[in-house]
Formats: sequence, C-alpha cells, structure tokens
Amino acid sequence: MKVAIVYNEPVADRLDSIDVLDQVTMVREALNNLGYEHQSFPIGETNDPLLQLLSQLKDYSPAAVFNLFEGLNDDQRYCPMVASLYEMSGFPYTGVPFQALLTTTDKILAKNILTANGLPTPSWQEFRGKMIPLKVPPPWIVKPAWEDASVGIDDSSILEDRKHLTKKLREMHEQHGGQPILIEQYIDGREINVPLFEKAETGVEVLPISEITFEEWPEDKPRIVNYAAKWIEDSFEYENTQRTFTPEDAPLNLIKEISLRCWHIFNLKGYTRVDMRLDQWGNPYIIEINPNPCIGGESGFISSVREAGYTNEDFVREMIAVACR
Repeated sequence: MKVAIVYNEPVADRLDSIDVLDQVTMVREALNNLGYEHQSFPIGETNDPLLQLLSQLKDYSPAAVFNLFEGLNDDQRYCPMVASLYEMSGFPYTGVPFQALLTTTDKILAKNILTANGLPTPSWQEFRGKMIPLKVPPPWIVKPAWEDASVGIDDSSILEDRKHLTKKLREMHEQHGGQPILIEQYIDGREINVPLFEKAETGVEVLPISEITFEEWPEDKPRIVNYAAKWIEDSFEYENTQRTFTPEDAPLNLIKEISLRCWHIFNLKGYTRVDMRLDQWGNPYIIEINPNPCIGGESGFISSVREAGYTNEDFVREMIAVACR
C-alpha cells in the first residue's frame, strides 16, 4: 500500500509550528514498521502550492493520504482547503473531513453549533473590532478565533475588569491580524481532555480520559494550559502541568456522552480531542473541539492511545483503514 504524508512546512521560529515534524516522524516510523510504502509531501509558500500538491499526488497515486496539514504559514484558515482538495480529487485521507474542519477550526462557528445543539459550553460572544454590549458575566477568558495550540493565550487572557477587557480585546484583535476574538466566561476549575479514536470495524471509541493538573501553582495564577505550558520547556507552566488518566471524582459517563454527541453533531471522523473544564460542582463545559490533534510521539493524544493498550502502528493502521473505507 502506498501512503502520501502531507504536511505544512513549519515556521522556523515557532515551537507550535515545528511540532508538525514530530508528527511526521511518528507516522513515518509507524508506516515503516507496518511495511507500507510512503512518500512525504511538504506544502510551503511556493507559487500555487495546492496546484503543485495535486500534481504530485496524481503522479504518486497513493491509496491514501495521511493528512498532517495544519495551515499555510501557520494560518489555520487554510487547513480545510487541503481536505477539500483531497475530496474533489478523489484521494482518501485520514482524519477529520473538510466540512468538520471548517466548523471546528473557527472557535466562533464551533460555539454557535454547540449552543444551537444545547451542549454545555461557557457563555460567550465575539469581538470584531468594535465593542458591543457585554452579555457574558466575568471573569472572562479571551482567545483569537482562528488560532490553535493555545497561540495568543497567557495569564493576561483572564480578566475581571471591564476596562482591562476592552483594552485587551483591541490589542489582541490587532496582534492577530484583525481576526475575531472569542470572549468566553472563564470556568475556574479542572482541565479535562477527551480523545476520540475511530476504528474501521467498530466505530468511534473514547480513549482514556486525562486531566491536566497544576502542581505547586500559585494561588493567584490562572489554572490554564496556556502557550508556555504547551511549548516552552523551561517555563514554570510547562514543568508544573502534569497529565493523569481516569480523573477521580469526575462524571466520566457524562463526559463521554457529551464527547460522543460532539462527534456526531460535528460529523467528525478519524481522531479528535474534546477539551472540557469542570466547575466547582463537577459540571462539564466544552471549551474546544480539536480536530486532528497533535500526534507527535509524546503528545497527549498518543499518550492516551498507549494508555488504552494500542501501539503507534495500531493507530496509524486504523486511520488509513478508516480513510480507505
């Protein structure tokens, strides 16, 4: 079987972007161990990069594409475009389909769908450069609508004062190229990650649920997985956030039920992670739907794959089987 690995050339000075290379390495090693033929196709800022990719795929004629593309020059809005190219050209591909990528990579659109379907998510509204009457009660957390990997999120993203909120919104809107900003009620509680893994024969499975714990955390420091916690290895946040499986005293059955509803409502496929927060009473709130989350060798998703008793090869084989199905 021939498999094409498609990914974006990373931006050299961004840790969250370089991470795609770890994912490529994991997939290559698994394909080698499975005995699959494969070739890699990086997408960069050349003239007509999508036209070039299409020509390369037609020449290679793979049985499936392992899709690791996250965006052109780290602009996530391009992420669904490559999936639409596969679909129009008839190439089976791994992971979340085009339509679901459109609705989950835009935080505003995803929140609209969650709200419309009665799924529990913190109250929210959007900022598009002009302040409107505020309906979300404090405290607030603000996030760029088109970013992932906690880009743009740090301790200053948590606010309680209306004047500071207005200033922060204007700064973030300008810093992130005028993209919409999500204003969300901040849930000061536990951080829960729910990995969903589809198998070709048996369908979607909830892998071991994990909790991110905040060790030796200062009392006045927001308990959030910000950019530093994910990417800056010598930071306090990175060193003091830990992952534990099967969180104690958490409503796991309800969390699984909500996550599976997200899978079906958003028409997800392949692999996804649903991020939640639990408030002080243990009520779950959906924070984000993460399509095609990081699958580098030490990522949270792959840690859950292994915790469930699967190998990297099991995961890669199932993703390709689901794509070809």
